[in-house]
Amino acid sequence: MSNRQLEENAEQLRNELLAEELGIPIEELEQLEWTEETVESDKGMPYHTLIEFSAGSPKEILDKISGLENGRSIRLSLNTFDEPE
Repeated sequence: MSNRQLEENAEQLRNELLAEELGIPIEELEQLEWTEETVESDKGMPYHTLIEFSAGSPKEILDKISGLENGRSIRLSLNTFDEPE
């Protein structure tokens, strides 16, 4: 398997885990655009992952995600993207 295929597989798994955490189907997640940031303390200790959806994201999909702050962002646990065993 090439490096590109490995990266694509890892991204697909990550998106599946994100969709599951957000409570939406992967097909709906794929319609959204977002940025992802790890929020850290002043000493570099990670607190959580912040997902910020773009202003152009379909509102009907965002409305399905519980826990959104300002209607476009959500804080997730650092282990959200840990691979299931």
